[in-house]
Amino acid sequence: MFKPRLALLFFPLTAALLLTRAASAQPMPGAGGAPPNPLANIMNHNNNSASDRTTTQHDLKSAEAGLGDADPRVRVEALRKLRNVNDPQADFLLIRSMSDPDTRVRVKAIDILGGRGNKDAVAPMCQFLFLRSTEPVVKMHVAAALGRIGDDRAVRPLIQYLYEATDERSRGTAVFALGEIGDHDATDVLTSAATEDPSPTVRRLAQQAIQKINGEIPSSHPVTTAKEQAVPTDQKLSKLRQLDQELNHPY
Repeated sequence: MFKPRLALLFFPLTAALLLTRAASAQPMPGAGGAPPNPLANIMNHNNNSASDRTTTQHDLKSAEAGLGDADPRVRVEALRKLRNVNDPQADFLLIRSMSDPDTRVRVKAIDILGGRGNKDAVAPMCQFLFLRSTEPVVKMHVAAALGRIGDDRAVRPLIQYLYEATDERSRGTAVFALGEIGDHDATDVLTSAATEDPSPTVRRLAQQAIQKINGEIPSSHPVTTAKEQAVPTDQKLSKLRQLDQELNHPY
């Protein structure tokens, strides 16, 4: 009688132990019922980073090869490949291309640098505004790019450019850029433009620029968060495209 009773007591205990082991062997469910795998997540992150680096290097090599082509159209296309490449070498190639012998290539490099907000390009861009040899259309694109970048080092060169500009489009671009930078040192010259410029469009843009400086209407260069900095360039430049349309920009 002793042994059967012992077996009856031993069987439930054994069953309970087996069930406990089976339960502990089951993976904890993660998102979507999949078991969490920290090592896999790390490996996937590393793989994605390696893939991004490979893509960047490929774009850089392709762009650099294109910039050595004799055809300006190929060089322009090469610059387009650098638009979203976040690498110091891309900035170097873009800044170097501002001195390209072809106007189309210079303009494309200037526009992309402006869209990227590259502050390293401010000094050479300001030099282009002072040089008599710089074509008027290039100066106009430089002024627009400086407004996009928003560095106050460009205020004095832009004021000088505004004084020297003889056509409506150049003056309109200059006052718009000064408003985007938002420095109070430009208030006096903008006030003069808002009241004395012969062009109604330039007067209106100058008045809006003053309002941006005074904080009455927003500009494109408030203090931004990292999330706001990720907004696509096309959205950031919508105001500038509207200005281009108003001034019948040929480019």
